[in-house]
Amino acid sequence: MQKYFFAPRGIAFAEPGIVALDNPKMSALNITKSSYQIRPEVFNLNWLSEATKVKKEELKKRLLRLYDEHLIILVLNGSVQVEGFGLYYWIVKLREGTSPKIKKEFGDWYQNKDEICSSWETEGDFDFFNGNHMRVLDNLIWNVIMPLGQRPEVEYVHLCPIRRDIREDWLNMPDAPGGMYRQYSWGEEEEKNLLKCQDKLDATDIKIIKAINQKRPMKDYFDFKVLAEISGLDPKDMEEGIKDLIESKRIVVPLIYMNWQKMGLTHKMYLIKLSQIIPSWRKAEIADELAAIPEFNLVLEFTDSFYDIAVRACNQTTNVEKLLEKIQSYTEVETVKQSNMVKQYRRWVDRLDDHNGFWEESIFTDDFLQDYTVRKEEK
Repeated sequence: MQKYFFAPRGIAFAEPGIVALDNPKMSALNITKSSYQIRPEVFNLNWLSEATKVKKEELKKRLLRLYDEHLIILVLNGSVQVEGFGLYYWIVKLREGTSPKIKKEFGDWYQNKDEICSSWETEGDFDFFNGNHMRVLDNLIWNVIMPLGQRPEVEYVHLCPIRRDIREDWLNMPDAPGGMYRQYSWGEEEEKNLLKCQDKLDATDIKIIKAINQKRPMKDYFDFKVLAEISGLDPKDMEEGIKDLIESKRIVVPLIYMNWQKMGLTHKMYLIKLSQIIPSWRKAEIADELAAIPEFNLVLEFTDSFYDIAVRACNQTTNVEKLLEKIQSYTEVETVKQSNMVKQYRRWVDRLDDHNGFWEESIFTDDFLQDYTVRKEEK
């Protein structure tokens, strides 16, 4: 991109070095993703034991329990904007008076719509917050949004195309500024408050989750000898491949997702609209300043949308009113919409509905070579 005076502003182009999910460089992640449920030693337990002061056998026992009780799940997030996809979040507002039964119909449909990679049900100024990686915007509109978006119960659907995916679930993404990439941090009081408000995780469980998500070299993240034993692949090749993708190219990020629904937690989401006369550099600067607040466990910057930034904080472990005051202290802020996230259907293509028997069913649905705008004749 250096040959252009302005960096290309678009999406849906592939940068050099992008690899497919089945590329050999992805082997370490792919084997771990399919094995950690019964072989937690795919993680580097020597490093984890030293970091947490928990013995390896205890680590294995706890990781198995956390997975079996559906309290954690290993998920992957890719830098899809440089892999040929656009990354779009979108909100759905139902009309006042819409019955819970109808809202459940919407939720069930979003739960089962495989093109949706992340999805939440909310209560407040909007009712759903969904996310998609799509090659063609028209396919998103006609195949995912419009089937329900045209129903009379819908007041509006607003697109929130991603300009920067900065932080998700406490973990900083490739779009995080400076040296923040892959840092995993909570607010000072969050761990203490989490121990008070739920009984699913104890202090040792939390320590283990935080340690696995801690930024470190790949040699300390995976146990490549175990991965080689499982797969028969060369451990050195696996290490070099995944190191290149995560540490150097930054095109995929692993995360141990903490299933907050199981713990009775909810999140307050703030959709921030800034004055339209402020320059884009200032919008990015405000997003970076909000990202410096660790209590915001999700930070997104949008483009070409009614909204400019989204941030989220846990209702039970942070002072959400104080955080709102911080947002409103910016003179550039025009309006803030608020909703509580009460359910999550999917996390980065992994289904979370264990009550339906679909826990961790991973479906990466692509609109490659598809045209969903063509109306099929009814027979």
